Amino acid sequence: MKTNQTPNSSSIVAVKNAELVQSLAANESRLPSPIDLDVRWAQQIELAGMQWKNYDVLPASVELTNTGETVSLSARWYPGSRPSICGGPLANRRYVFSDLHFHWGRTALEGSEHTVDGLRMPLELHMVHFDKKLGDREAARSVPGGLLCVVYLFRLQPAASPFFAPIVAGLGRVLFPGSQVKLDPFPLSTLVHTFCDEYFLYWGSIRSPASSNPRLVQMLWMVSRAQERLSFAQLKRFNLLLDHRMRLLEPSPSTSVIPVPGRHLFHVNPRTPMARATLSHVPPPKYSQTRWPEQNAATEIVMLR
Repeated sequence: MKTNQTPNSSSIVAVKNAELVQSLAANESRLPSPIDLDVRWAQQIELAGMQWKNYDVLPASVELTNTGETVSLSARWYPGSRPSICGGPLANRRYVFSDLHFHWGRTALEGSEHTVDGLRMPLELHMVHFDKKLGDREAARSVPGGLLCVVYLFRLQPAASPFFAPIVAGLGRVLFPGSQVKLDPFPLSTLVHTFCDEYFLYWGSIRSPASSNPRLVQMLWMVSRAQERLSFAQLKRFNLLLDHRMRLLEPSPSTSVIPVPGRHLFHVNPRTPMARATLSHVPPPKYSQTRWPEQNAATEIVMLR
């Protein structure tokens, strides 16, 4: 995969800004997350482009699991081909992909953990990475900044998304808690997009579930402004899943908090200094290469407003 680069960036400024981001971990990584995202709160910052390595590589196997608390996706890669991220705000660290999971709600109005201008999105995907130097996710959980969570928010569109189709197909086979299914392998770049600009960045923490040795997990969060897509019918497939009590599985959204004065929420490498919308209406490039008349028409209407 080609290395994404941010054009016209000053390397000196970018390096200093990356050092600034890392220096904030000591004081801000214990603050609660998720948060309410509002572009008006965000401080614009210039950072070097991140290097997304092997996100376009086909894994050896992909597995979807109903954990009883969420749906997670894990994969195995051949030696030397596991996806990882470095550069940008990560300084000299390389973060290796661990797994991903989803957050949804009873309706399309209460799905995401993060809120956007006070409102929830239909679906949220967390792609969890661990610092390669720490060896694995479990070891990284106890180290501030040992984990990196890359967040994608989803919006609804009339047509079903072919990029989300493998997940939807697997959901019907993991209805019960503890059930797993092997999926036909696909690169992570099929499901989500890589980015080097137009994203939010902040430090925060979550309290891990009591069932897995509860502790405060402090991590760096990156949220893409570009939204992934799926249809309402695809979203509703999540509402068929069952939890450990054999009731409908509905991961309870956390109560998001508004960033308080003194807490940093960065808007990284904005394409325009006057952004008014918190999330971008422009779809990731992969969608523009797919001919869906309903989606393209809706996009044109939004952009004309």
